[in-house]
Amino acid sequence: MTHQGPIRAMAKVTRPASRPSSGTQRFTFLLLDGFTHLALAAALEPMRVANAALGRTAYAWRIVSTTGAPVSCAHGLTVLVDEAFGPLAHGDTLIVVGGPATARRDEPGLSAALRREAAHGVRLGALCLGVYALARAGLLDGEDCAVHWDLAEGFAETFPEVRIGHGAFSLGRRLTAAGGAVASDLMLHLISQAHGPDLAARVADLLVCNGVRSPRSEQKVSIQSRYGMRNPRLVKILKSMEANLETPLTAQEIADIAAMSVRQTERLFARHLKTTPMNFYMKMRLEKAHRLLSQTEMSVTEVALACGYKSSSHFTKSFRAAYAVTPRAMRVVAG
Repeated sequence: MTHQGPIRAMAKVTRPASRPSSGTQRFTFLLLDGFTHLALAAALEPMRVANAALGRTAYAWRIVSTTGAPVSCAHGLTVLVDEAFGPLAHGDTLIVVGGPATARRDEPGLSAALRREAAHGVRLGALCLGVYALARAGLLDGEDCAVHWDLAEGFAETFPEVRIGHGAFSLGRRLTAAGGAVASDLMLHLISQAHGPDLAARVADLLVCNGVRSPRSEQKVSIQSRYGMRNPRLVKILKSMEANLETPLTAQEIADIAAMSVRQTERLFARHLKTTPMNFYMKMRLEKAHRLLSQTEMSVTEVALACGYKSSSHFTKSFRAAYAVTPRAMRVVAG
């Protein structure tokens, strides 16, 4: 469901006074239509368990939507909320929880409302694709943030002023978690900051979490696990390929990375990946192109250049051979 004019009444609502310190940290979770349910649950459960472990209310939270109406999450479940999003007290924390639809659609009035909260001293954060709402409001310009790896390239093209980290979450001025279960790691680190690492470890154990990831933890599994191989030379080559999609390496440069001949490199790829180095490289570049076409407003020519193609016609031919559709036609379908 899409709500029109979500927060126009906000200016008419009296802002709560700053609350006296009671040892309770207050969080408000703003759910946007199509939000990721796992991210919300992963953020709430560590706080619930921390309260139980401490025997007191160290954390309090409420769930809101832009209008106060129930919100549907990405997998279709409808979630009731406590109330409509309104002004928060100084020192509260507002977390925007988004999903796939958030990357494509802006809710009217939301950016202005988020800027007002930030100006009043409310700490802001985002889970999953809620990061798009903060970026559209200009609240991530010059800030470090975590963006889901599958959307990071398109996000960077759309919001060039934002510093995108490679980690799973960020504990900077704006709290951001790339999505899914990593929201629990973000909350566990906040618990550690406020109450010490022993409580965070206790909460993780009670949630049966196998360790707590750091903000620098990679979002994706390693190249070795992804492709089911451990050859160190091949791993080195694949990492270099991933880092050079816009300006592709030559066959000789690829071979030089592994201190091998071109022929030896071809045999290495044939043995482990059942293809040639250049075919595998082209597949990586076309996958990037697919992401940019579906996630950004970049022209086909701009996408071609960003993926190492000097000729738009060559790019179109390669893309159609891989996906059975032209770049322009795929964009129409994706839109």
